[in-house]
Amino acid sequence: MKSLYKIVSVATSLLFIYLFVQLLFMPGSFIKDLGLQPSEAGSVLARRASMFMLGISLLMFGTRNLPHSKTRQTICMATGITLFGLSCVGSYEYIKGTVNSSILIAIICETILWVCFGIILLKKYQNQ
Repeated sequence: MKSLYKIVSVATSLLFIYLFVQLLFMPGSFIKDLGLQPSEAGSVLARRASMFMLGISLLMFGTRNLPHSKTRQTICMATGITLFGLSCVGSYEYIKGTVNSSILIAIICETILWVCFGIILLKKYQNQ
């Protein structure tokens, strides 16, 4: 049976590679899908943010087979906090009315992933 860490890290890698492609090659469309007005400034920021998405994607895919260790726990914590932050900011912007309901898909995906990383962290701490 595959480990939960491997499954979650591959899922996270796929999500972030998708975001990388969207933000780098179609920033205006990505921004418009959220109900925002595309602009040159928004497109520049989206293309720059795409590099973070690529980095996280490669990190998660490259460490998918990492055995339990302090390094893996730190990666889980950092990635989980990042996804938690994204889901909180997305929720805030949705409640505020800045973005449309298409953000809910992102919030759901981010929440599932940060909860999974939290479970991995807690499960490993309980076993120590």
